[in-house]
Amino acid sequence: MTEDNVRRLWTNDELDEALNLLRAEETTDQRPLTAANNALLDAVRSIEGTNTGVPETAPLIEFRGKPASPVGRRWWIGAAAVAVIAVCATAAISGAGRDAPSAPTPVAAPGVRFVSVRQALDTAADRIHVTGETPLPAGGFRYVATRTWRLWNDSRIPAAFSGEQLTQTWQPSDFAGQWLLRTAPTGNRKWLIGNEKTLKSYTEQIERHDVDLKEYWPSGEWRADGGKFPAKAMAVVGRSDDEWGAPTPRRLDELPRDPQQLYDLMAADFSVVHKPKLGGVLDIAAQLLKTGTVPADLKESLYRAVARIPGLKVTEQVANLDGRTGVALGVDPVDGTFRMEIIVDPATGEFIGERRTQLKPEENDFTVAGIKPGTVTVSSSVRTAVAGELGVVPPGR
Repeated sequence: MTEDNVRRLWTNDELDEALNLLRAEETTDQRPLTAANNALLDAVRSIEGTNTGVPETAPLIEFRGKPASPVGRRWWIGAAAVAVIAVCATAAISGAGRDAPSAPTPVAAPGVRFVSVRQALDTAADRIHVTGETPLPAGGFRYVATRTWRLWNDSRIPAAFSGEQLTQTWQPSDFAGQWLLRTAPTGNRKWLIGNEKTLKSYTEQIERHDVDLKEYWPSGEWRADGGKFPAKAMAVVGRSDDEWGAPTPRRLDELPRDPQQLYDLMAADFSVVHKPKLGGVLDIAAQLLKTGTVPADLKESLYRAVARIPGLKVTEQVANLDGRTGVALGVDPVDGTFRMEIIVDPATGEFIGERRTQLKPEENDFTVAGIKPGTVTVSSSVRTAVAGELGVVPPGR
């Protein structure tokens, strides 16, 4: 794009003049014009991070690559101005031929897109604060079902697929009581390269090449008081057995509710400091969220803490996991090999799940070699409900 084909930034006076020309006969009431002008200013401020509501008709900010240049910023503002004027023009046309109402009809607020991390997470946090959480009755169980899709690939075999694993947890109303953890593959597969016949043929031809899919999708069932499952069981279901992946009630109570303090605590964790490739603070937050044991006030603070992660982006407006949609918030680790994201439903405040996407080829790693950039290698969706009995899946789940 060159300076020659860029829309010039309008001044407030020029915008007012254009809006006045649309409805010159109704200049006695400036409220509709003020509303339109404010809508434009909101769009402009969103670029600077001070306000994030923008019209649906305005183009979204592109988060990939370099930050927007001043030239690109001016084009975006010009487009936003056109969108605002279009809204006013529609209102003018629809009102033509009718008697002017005694009071001006309010202009419908345009749909809002989450173009900032803080807006999306603050909205979710506010919703959690309002709705709270479903109470767990005495003798009942918190049922958490996690469906994880994980890539299986071996560059020595022209076959690769994503397979589904179902992990279920029953947490008793008495936290210290007996918990149940169960996991097993569902048999559902999405083939990326080859098929079942290809996989079987090549594994039989390669001498001493053992491809045991049970190592990748094992089955198991564990019972433990207070949710203290063995480290092996936690590793099987893809969760840590530390204070983040398996928090005790005391730990949940002691975690700070101040977002900055909570962020600082996560940022100081050993895995973040010494193993930044794992996903950093976002990974820790995901570990905590997918336990299903986080109380509403802590979840609210956790969302606001996650918004402080440097480089965190709104990576997808409508992300779909297991038939549920939300806003994807992602960060790229230091080496840029993959992107980690959490998916949050701002309308309910629910944590929907997480996913990892390959960003560039890694020919030195046979488990992802040959996988195209942009391929989702791991994704998980989380649903919670209340169960009446240990080991019994609630109806509709």
